[in-house]
Amino acid sequence: MLEFVGSILRRCFKVFWTLIRSLAVLLIVVVIVAGIATTVVVLRAGDDEFVAPKLPLVVNDVTHLNAVRVGKVVAPKTVEDIQQAIRESEGRVSIGGGRYSQGGQTAYPDSLHIDMRSFNKVLALDVDTKQVTVQPGISWRQLQTEIDPQNLSIKIMQTYANFTVGGSLSVNVHGRYIGEGPLVGSVLGLKLVLADGSLVSASPTENADIFYGAIGGYGGLGVIVEATLQLEDNVAVERKVRAMPVEEYSTYFRDAIRDNKDVVFHNADIYPPGFSELRDVSWYASDKPVTETDRLMPADQDYRVEVALEKFVAGSDFGKWSRQHLIDPLLYYPEKVVWRNYEASYDVAELEPEDRSEYTYGLREYFVPVERFDEFVPKMREIFQRNKANILNVSIRHAKADTNTLLSWAPTEVFAFVVYYRQGTDAEAKQAVSVWSSEMIDAAIAVGGAYYLPYQLQASTEQFKAAYPRAKDYFGLKWRLDPNNRFVNMLWSKYYPFNTDLMAATRKDIGEYYRPVEQTLLTIPEWYLVFQPKEYADYLANGGDPSSFPFLASIDEYWALYDRVVAMSAENYPANSEYRTMLRVIGISTSLEYVVKGAYEASLGRLSRWLADGEDTPEDVIILQAHRAYSELIFDEPWYEFDFAGWRDRIWSEAPLWGEHAFRKWERKLFFSAEFGVKSLYAKLIKYAAQSTYGETDKRIYLTAQRVQSNSIRLPKEPEGSEIVATGGDDYIMSVPRWGGFTEIMPKFLNTEWTISDISGNHQIAVSLLVNKDADMSTLNAQELFRSRLVSDESHERVVLMVAVTGLAKLIADVQGHGIALEHIYDY
Repeated sequence: MLEFVGSILRRCFKVFWTLIRSLAVLLIVVVIVAGIATTVVVLRAGDDEFVAPKLPLVVNDVTHLNAVRVGKVVAPKTVEDIQQAIRESEGRVSIGGGRYSQGGQTAYPDSLHIDMRSFNKVLALDVDTKQVTVQPGISWRQLQTEIDPQNLSIKIMQTYANFTVGGSLSVNVHGRYIGEGPLVGSVLGLKLVLADGSLVSASPTENADIFYGAIGGYGGLGVIVEATLQLEDNVAVERKVRAMPVEEYSTYFRDAIRDNKDVVFHNADIYPPGFSELRDVSWYASDKPVTETDRLMPADQDYRVEVALEKFVAGSDFGKWSRQHLIDPLLYYPEKVVWRNYEASYDVAELEPEDRSEYTYGLREYFVPVERFDEFVPKMREIFQRNKANILNVSIRHAKADTNTLLSWAPTEVFAFVVYYRQGTDAEAKQAVSVWSSEMIDAAIAVGGAYYLPYQLQASTEQFKAAYPRAKDYFGLKWRLDPNNRFVNMLWSKYYPFNTDLMAATRKDIGEYYRPVEQTLLTIPEWYLVFQPKEYADYLANGGDPSSFPFLASIDEYWALYDRVVAMSAENYPANSEYRTMLRVIGISTSLEYVVKGAYEASLGRLSRWLADGEDTPEDVIILQAHRAYSELIFDEPWYEFDFAGWRDRIWSEAPLWGEHAFRKWERKLFFSAEFGVKSLYAKLIKYAAQSTYGETDKRIYLTAQRVQSNSIRLPKEPEGSEIVATGGDDYIMSVPRWGGFTEIMPKFLNTEWTISDISGNHQIAVSLLVNKDADMSTLNAQELFRSRLVSDESHERVVLMVAVTGLAKLIADVQGHGIALEHIYDY
């Protein structure tokens, strides 16, 4: 008997073990199939053909690190256009040209931005006196095209010809010219439009204070609208190259280069990472026939090889060694004789990478008295090597003294150290560059030198004052010419004393005050995962069949939104790799969930629905309630705070085990329990990981507001739900709820005596509306970015807009007035 029972038990165990193994194999197959299906779906989803719309009110620079949203852009073609724009506007004015500065020197938030690039005519050319008068929006290359047929050449300019004359004047550039100093040395006269719209002439003999203030004045005094320049003859020049230790350079330069009248161009490149060897590249006036027949570099050259080599050099110390010992020796080996204009017509395209979202390239420049060269170089070498700065090149230039301009960077004869480097675009990389840059500024100041102002604004006010001791004279002149401080950019917002931000330190102390502006775009696909559960709950509430819900279309829409916001972000802002990675992770996990859920609902779910004659069971009702509760919670709380386990239990406790349509009842119970059971465990895991990594989530966001002037003497009460954190001058820092609460509280500012100037330090924000399909949104004071479909409702769609923070209240009022549904305001 015992043997018989044992035999039965062994057989039962064998059957049970076979069943477990079969289920395990089935589970593995399901996981593999689901993974393959998800991969196929994700690869086919998205919007690869999306062309990112231009953001015409966003003024950025070549580094893509300093996007500034201005209030209005005008592109004048006459002096009268400029005068009219200034006279008919109030508030701040910023001025931009080629946008090659690298710290916001051409823009200011919500300002009237004067884009000078269409103001680009040659007004007069006197070949006999070698003088030319131009509108300052003209680029050096455009000017070269005009003067080269007359065999004339620009006297002083940068190495690259893309820059505008006006921008070059505003920063008082220098070049590689021996025997010359800053650009001011070739300027005969200027005309400027001042803050009151008046036109003044300035030269070394007329309004000299304005002349020497405007050149190198970074647009703080007025708009330069005309410049007369001294030109030179265009001559043939021959290249001669010599390598040497850095320690030999200063003596070599003094003896062989400085006073040599035949040298036209000269620079010496110090090779990283050792910074102990350099190569002198000089161009001498020559009677030899040219080896290059073109008089200017072709404007449409293909620079893919140069860009690839730049990336190779930046990628490793081996790349830098290869440049010094292989690439440059080959590059400089052939004899080369070219026209002066040819050598002065380089195109920055040879430096432009395919993408600046992950990495970008920048410049810094430090000026050192020539007699302190040997003292400065070891300091520079130690700073770069200790900080592991990714320096591609340090080019030494020479400049004669400029004792006249108020913001002179060369009060004595100097060597300019032009530092070309690569950096990441994230906050950590920016901070790393700030550290070594600050140390370099201190090192230059310590030897009686200075640093250059067109680059990232990381110098302290004390460093600025030490490097530019005559800044007080410049500020005095600005106070006289621009008493209302209309001409402002990010440079002068930091260093001009009357732009002191009383709340700057407070904002910095609030760790969560500043948020990256690109996140107003990058949060859009993340919020789709909030909107989609609501859409699903609405679909069920309207009697929709779960088996027919378009889960695959939802996946496609998520990745379409992802592709669009990444394209727009890459066009205007740093990559924010961490946020993009998060979007990919949640996108893949959601895609997997929807593939599995869609396949199940389309098969077994559809069968059970058919057997139930399309009728809802009590379980269907509870499932609808659960999805509704989930969709409501995630507007204001992290998704992992939802009580998945509680709702899983409710489907067993609140719905009877038996009743009509038993198959549907049990199918719904089991599927819902499995779905919410897995989500309950996953939510606990994600919550633990999030809190371990980031701590408790800050559910508040910060903004700066001002009291609207009124006849009331009482202090206006802040909108319900907001809190005043700090005050200073006219500014009030407030905290408001994040996420869904943010969208709810913003309309409340409409009916109060407050106006908002920035949110999280940003001046533009994305908004989405729910509208009838193909509805006309052109009357709204915002830029339409794109439209997004509602997968379960073809009669409506989502419209995503970009609006100025200062214009947000008006947009909300207009939306409410037209009866349009405000879906969300994307709070970074």
